[in-house]
Amino acid sequence: MVLLTTTPSILSAISLLPQDSPLRSSPLSSDTELSLPTNLDTPISHKTLIRLSQALRSLPRPSPRITTTTTINPQQASFTLNNLLYNTRPYHPPAPPPPKPTPEYLALKFRLLAEAQQREYNALLTSAERPPSLLDHSSPDRDADPISPSLVLNIALSILLCAFSVFYATRHWPNDGVRVLLSLGAGIVVGVAETVVYAAYTRNVETARRKEGARREVKSVLVVEKAGMGSGKRNEGVKGEEEQEEIWGKGVNGGVRRRVRERWEKGERKLEEKMERVNGKK
Repeated sequence: MVLLTTTPSILSAISLLPQDSPLRSSPLSSDTELSLPTNLDTPISHKTLIRLSQALRSLPRPSPRITTTTTINPQQASFTLNNLLYNTRPYHPPAPPPPKPTPEYLALKFRLLAEAQQREYNALLTSAERPPSLLDHSSPDRDADPISPSLVLNIALSILLCAFSVFYATRHWPNDGVRVLLSLGAGIVVGVAETVVYAAYTRNVETARRKEGARREVKSVLVVEKAGMGSGKRNEGVKGEEEQEEIWGKGVNGGVRRRVRERWEKGERKLEEKMERVNGKK
C-alpha cells in the first residue's frame, strides 16, 4: 500500500463530499486502507484517492439556475486522480522515540565513565615526562642508534659527488685509469673525513652529557640583614635566613642557567676589583 501526504486540494475535495456519502459515512476499515484524513501532511492511501475521485465525479452537477454558497476552485473543477495527486509526496512516518535506558545500561554507563576518569587521573599523575633535551639523561633518544638512514645517504652522496667532480676535472688527461684511481682515492678520503667529523661530534656530545650529569644541585643559605630606623634611635639589625636553590645542569636548559649565572658572577667579581682599585687610589 502506497501512502501519500495530504494536500490542501485533497482536503478541499473531502470537504465537498456530502454528509450522506458512503465514503464519509462508512470509513474504510480494511487493513490496506485508511480513513479520510482531516489534517495536512497526514497519510492517505492511493486507493482512497481513487475512490475519492470516483465519488466526486459521480456527484450531480448543480443546475445553472441554482446558486450555491459553495465555491469551487477553477483548478479543482475536475476532480480527476491527476488533480488529486498534484503536489503529493510519499509519506514517511516519523521515527519512533528512542527507548528509555534500562537500569542495567545506566549502571554500565556510569561505571565506564568512572573508569575512564580514573584512567585520566592516573595518567596525569604519572605523566611527569619532560620535553627531550640534548643534555637530558632521561631523554628516550639517548640510547637510540646515532647512525640514521639520512646520515648514511648524506655521506654516500658526498663521496659520489666528490669522486665525480674529480673525474670530471681530469677529463683532459689521456690516461683514464689514472683518472678512475684518483676519483676513487678522493671518494675514500672524503668518506674517511666525514666519518671522523661525525665521530668527533658524537664524542663531544657524550662528553658534554657526562659533564652535565656529574653536576649536582647545590643549596646555599643567604643571610639578609634588615635595618629599621626608629624615633631618634637606631634599631638593631634583624637577621633572617632564607634558602635559595640553585640548579646546576638539571632539567631542561639547566646548563644554560648555569652558564648565565657564571657569567654574571664573573662580571660581579670584575666590578668589585675595579671598585677596590679606585678606593685604593683615593
